[in-house]
Amino acid sequence: MTTADHLDRAVADPIGLITDLIADVEKELGSEDIRAVVTAVAGGRAKSRRLAEALTMRPMS
Repeated sequence: MTTADHLDRAVADPIGLITDLIADVEKELGSEDIRAVVTAVAGGRAKSRRLAEALTMRPMS
């Protein structure tokens, strides 16, 4: 998936994108656990979109 695809998804499905990005790095964490934490801390839709965009623009290692 390209950065442009991720940026589109940051608008359409920010929680799902954040969950997937974290799951790609943290293999031992389950997607449902990640999603629960992200949902609890990401705030509203605008805030979660900004977080998803920021994570997309910053490579994780």
